[in-house]
Amino acid sequence: MIKAILIDDEEIALDVMEIVLQEVGGVTVLGKFRLVSEAIAQSEGMQPDLIFLDIEMPETNGLAASAALLAIFPDADIVYVTAHHQYAVDAFDTKAIGYLLKPVVKHRLIKTLEKHTELREKAALRAGSLISSRDSVKSPECSRRTLSLKLLESMELYDADGRLITWRTKKSKELFGYLWHHGGTPVYRYRILEHLWPELDSERAQALFHTTMYYVRNTLKLAGCPDMIGFGDERYWMRTDEVACDVTRLEELIGRGRPTSDVEELLSLYRGDYFETENYSWANSRKYELRAAVIRFLESGAEHELDALLKERLLRRLLELHPYQEKYYDHLALHLTFLGDAAAAEEVNRLKVMTFRTDLGLNFDENES
Repeated sequence: MIKAILIDDEEIALDVMEIVLQEVGGVTVLGKFRLVSEAIAQSEGMQPDLIFLDIEMPETNGLAASAALLAIFPDADIVYVTAHHQYAVDAFDTKAIGYLLKPVVKHRLIKTLEKHTELREKAALRAGSLISSRDSVKSPECSRRTLSLKLLESMELYDADGRLITWRTKKSKELFGYLWHHGGTPVYRYRILEHLWPELDSERAQALFHTTMYYVRNTLKLAGCPDMIGFGDERYWMRTDEVACDVTRLEELIGRGRPTSDVEELLSLYRGDYFETENYSWANSRKYELRAAVIRFLESGAEHELDALLKERLLRRLLELHPYQEKYYDHLALHLTFLGDAAAAEEVNRLKVMTFRTDLGLNFDENES
């Protein structure tokens, strides 16, 4: 969970920003302040990860105030939130990680939060590498974690500097994903050919395989991981310990079995299904397993969650993941009714009727919904 403080001389701007952060999820607002001096005066005990800071304020300019704030909160990142374009260059000279224009657009806010998370992950990885180099007896190849991999919704591989790695061909991207998918387990070459080039004869498939493997290895070499793919006894494998992956973190959260405390992080992490955009057929089994595990986790969270807004978000996410599960509509409608939002509850019931009639051809009496 990201911890944040908000500083803006307009109270309505503070409230709107807090609402948007709640809707995006994954952020806890530690405090809202209309003056920089108030934030500094009440800084004791606060350890924010992010400071959302207005620029034009009566007491002081936000650009000038950033140094004072970072002196108090040295581990925090600054994100400027302003109605003005002209400060962008000066803002980034203060080492801010984001510049959001009012009214704040959700997808830009999400990108800023993702950038903050990636910077923190890279810093942690670098710190871990330094510790390993001092204390571990393993070779550098065994202890380093230099790449960051996202597989939930779409496959994105980033190097140690946070740059997105591009692939020479679609098949080289798929081959990397295929080897990672097997989690370090050696895979026979003929099995790779069957899954990646099923429509080609053996000779043509082997020629394409060797070319594609060369592209993958060369891409990894340029990213600083020349020995990431191993070979022996006609089998290939990947050293997955060099990759920090969102799926690994997702599995850790699910394995801990603590939906009441981990559900916010899981909601932020599970952007979509495993290899959803790429839609590789060999990944389908794992995709459905992960989706089912996430649904069970969210169901448990929705059952035990005491925060009304978070409970609503969990139920709506369950509807997105399983739109043909009638009980989710009913639970959400009941919850909204309990909150006193009869109009929203009725809208959920109408959505249920429309979904089941249009998609499944089933008849529902709206008066019974």
